[in-house]
Amino acid sequence: MKKILIPVDFSECSVPAIKFSKTLAQKTGAELYFIHVLELPGSNVTRMETGEWSFSDDLTSGDVPLMMFLLKETKSKMENLIEESELDGINVKHNIEVGSPGERIVDAAKKYEADMIVMGTHGSSGWNELFVGSNAEKVVRMADRPVLAIKKEINHDPNNIVFASDFADEVDNIFPQVKTFAEIFKSKVHLLKVNTLDNFESTRADQERIAKFKNKHNVPDYPVSIYSDQLKEAGILHFAKELNADMIILGTHGRRGFARFFMESISEELVNHSFCPVMTINFKK
Repeated sequence: MKKILIPVDFSECSVPAIKFSKTLAQKTGAELYFIHVLELPGSNVTRMETGEWSFSDDLTSGDVPLMMFLLKETKSKMENLIEESELDGINVKHNIEVGSPGERIVDAAKKYEADMIVMGTHGSSGWNELFVGSNAEKVVRMADRPVLAIKKEINHDPNNIVFASDFADEVDNIFPQVKTFAEIFKSKVHLLKVNTLDNFESTRADQERIAKFKNKHNVPDYPVSIYSDQLKEAGILHFAKELNADMIILGTHGRRGFARFFMESISEELVNHSFCPVMTINFKK
């Protein structure tokens, strides 16, 4: 892992993401790249290759001073945030992007060649927004690299990670990333298959498929759990809570795949009380 992108909004919700990224950087030597996205009126503000800001002619004379003030103020906040985060010994860069947050975060991850996006969410309302269409959901849907959404600070390395899957062939595309991430922290990965009434498979069929999956990826010591619940998303979160898991990792197909796991079908209370971070990895990208 060489680069980690951290979108920040200067609120308390950014702190857990920064602290986890700091730990990850210390273990891997990765560079941290902080960005903040300004939603300025119109699309007439661009940043040139020199780093200078360019304003188009259709702006009024009163717009430019305001925008310059906002850019200067944001730059100052960013520098203060990095200083307060005590990132000595870590290579840190930062930038300000202008536009729609979800799109700019995804574009920045590509531009700066980040290996992962780590972002915070706002409390219970943040989790609700995360899974129903906020900027974080847009990032998860559009990103072509892993996205880790963190609600609360993790005070220790993620010892127990739940990888929830149906273990179909497409999972082979993302599991090496799961395995590599777990190896960084020496985490135990719990392989989870959730069965529901409308998507039921026999325990024996599940066991056979998962056994083949484990052999293929050379992970004989990863524990396996087959869990039944009314909904897949409920089963994942119930199992994670019973295990006291430190993290959940899911594969996603973008909007369709993400919706399959987290939408309004899960109770708001369950989502709001979810205690661990969620990482999503796009199957196709």
